Amino acid sequence: MNLIEEMAYDLDFKEPKIIVSEKLCVIENVDAIVMIGENSLTVETGKKYVTVKGSGFVIKEIFEGRLLIEGTIQGIEFFRTQSADKNRRI
Repeated sequence: MNLIEEMAYDLDFKEPKIIVSEKLCVIENVDAIVMIGENSLTVETGKKYVTVKGSGFVIKEIFEGRLLIEGTIQGIEFFRTQSADKNRRI
């Protein structure tokens, strides 16, 4: 990825930005919390849904599109939104 591509990616506010460790997950560019379950949390970030799987989740911060979750993080999954599928050319 060259510098211009990297800058364009960093400024794309529809793409999720995630920092994750075993006990902490920070997701940026969150539009909405879609589902909270016993072992997962799903958010919408515009072009993708992000599901964090694990246990003992505590939402520590929600502020200006940034979500901070503490707990045991076991995995992260990405799903494309329907609007992203409509914009895709075949």
